[in-house]
Amino acid sequence: MQNLYWKFHGIFEDIYYYVTALPRFILYWGEKSPLNLYTFVKWNIKKYPNENAFLFKEEVLTWKQASDKIDNYSGVIRSLGLNKGDSFALLMDNRIEYLLLLLAAVKSGTIAALINTTVRGEGLRHVLNVANAKAIFIGASHLDKFNSSLTDEERGNLIIVGIDDQEQVPSAIQDLTSLEKNSIPCDEVTTTFKEACMYMYTSGTTGLPKAALITNERAVRMTYFGQFLGFNFKQSDVLYNTLPLYHATGLLYCWAASLRAGNAIVIKEKFSASDFWSDIQKYEATIFPYVGELCRYLLNSKEVPEEKGHKIRRISGNGLRPDIWEKFQERFQIPEIREIYGATEGVTGFINRAGRPGMIGRHRSADKIVKCDLESGELIRNKEGRCEKVNVGETGLYISEISKLASFDGYLDSQASQKKILTDCFKDGDRYFNSGDLLTLHENNWLSFADRVGDTFRWKGENVSTMEVAAIINKAEGVLDANVYGVQVDNTEGRAGMAQMNVSESFNLTSFADHVEKNLNGFQKPYFLRLSKEIQTTGTFKHQKEDLKKLGFDPSKSQDPVYFLSGNKYEEVNEELYKRIQSGNVRF
Repeated sequence: MQNLYWKFHGIFEDIYYYVTALPRFILYWGEKSPLNLYTFVKWNIKKYPNENAFLFKEEVLTWKQASDKIDNYSGVIRSLGLNKGDSFALLMDNRIEYLLLLLAAVKSGTIAALINTTVRGEGLRHVLNVANAKAIFIGASHLDKFNSSLTDEERGNLIIVGIDDQEQVPSAIQDLTSLEKNSIPCDEVTTTFKEACMYMYTSGTTGLPKAALITNERAVRMTYFGQFLGFNFKQSDVLYNTLPLYHATGLLYCWAASLRAGNAIVIKEKFSASDFWSDIQKYEATIFPYVGELCRYLLNSKEVPEEKGHKIRRISGNGLRPDIWEKFQERFQIPEIREIYGATEGVTGFINRAGRPGMIGRHRSADKIVKCDLESGELIRNKEGRCEKVNVGETGLYISEISKLASFDGYLDSQASQKKILTDCFKDGDRYFNSGDLLTLHENNWLSFADRVGDTFRWKGENVSTMEVAAIINKAEGVLDANVYGVQVDNTEGRAGMAQMNVSESFNLTSFADHVEKNLNGFQKPYFLRLSKEIQTTGTFKHQKEDLKKLGFDPSKSQDPVYFLSGNKYEEVNEELYKRIQSGNVRF
């Protein structure tokens, strides 16, 4: 009966997609389409000039006030000498200025490079160089990290504009507020559907972060996906967003989709479990996006009166574990949950509109789940050299056909783009996007997320490149070699970073913890260390990981000392600490 129930739900989902959603996707498609994110703002200014558009702490902007700010910021951008096609970096916590500067970039024809706020050291220097940024708009609280990551010469090559946040912009740096007062709004610059409007960064499967090319077409496509398949915003909705705005989920799938309806967004600097439900009540929010970790934090927090009697009608996001889905929905009285799957640079995505716990959506003709080596992700081709689709109950690599309606815009690095394209999969000349993800096929074409392949694991909603982390760890004093991988921790989503290391006598845990703090993003940090005399390699000198993953961080399973990053220092894992971590009593 259960399978029959979900079968009928699946049929309804398919009918909705092909009759309602798909025509909307293709209606305005074409290189001459006039649509971009700023187009939706202009619609809202005409229809809802005095309705609330942006709320941040005690600050409120109507659509008309927001429009004036966008005009001023476009003038600031132009006054800095940035012209059509030039890029600038955005490095700040969530706030109204972030979104208005992004919209000003679209209006002025410039390109905003959206920098992950946890990037530091070599990683920060890299992402700025890759984008060829001529300027940076930066929150004052991020200036110390910025200054320590770049050389004097590198900083001198950038125009730096500060924004007051938790800290004040120092007098030596020009600030946005002052520049805005003297700005002259620029006329809107015409851009094509295929031109870039922003860069978003993704770890990919190897190396340093890659800049994914977000064209006007891709941005608009995600607004369709978010609105007509995901949230179905109404103008009366109030969106409460705690997800980082440098991420596609929070920015494009969620907020940009809401632009189509003209509803208000409440912007939270960072997620706070203690503030969450009181904010929901304070702002009378009706919708919020999530990632799996957010839901787990809320479920593990103590009950508060505000979590009941709210106006939330729908939530959508990714990574909600099936084992907490129903508990979360029941405790917080969420009427509807829509789980999604997609990638910033991906060709297509999935969405589970039916609310089936643990599923990411349904398989369709352009999407293929093919047989592969589940450890390496290498395709398993038949005698004819073609890929073979998995059967029901099996797990395989998710690939999606590249076509005119499902384009792959790739990265700024063309070689990195080519590595994501698979050819001759089912016939000569076909082209498929390699997601790097393993999905499981269930009865009636339902799909669930299984894992990342190769040297990448997922933690706190982020893809972590083990090669990138290992390269940075190996630069620490006393580290001879490092083997990085992800390990399962009870009561958490994804895998936490762990590094097996071979070290010299000069190695010091305190100094190493400082190196980690200065050079790695929060989600990249090796929360567990295993100090070993030797690191096992294969015949081709690749690190062996699978046995280490099975050992995890249990100190009883080997003679190697194991350490846990508690706060900003490493402490040795004993039986008591191990049990506390596995019980969920220790926060990461």
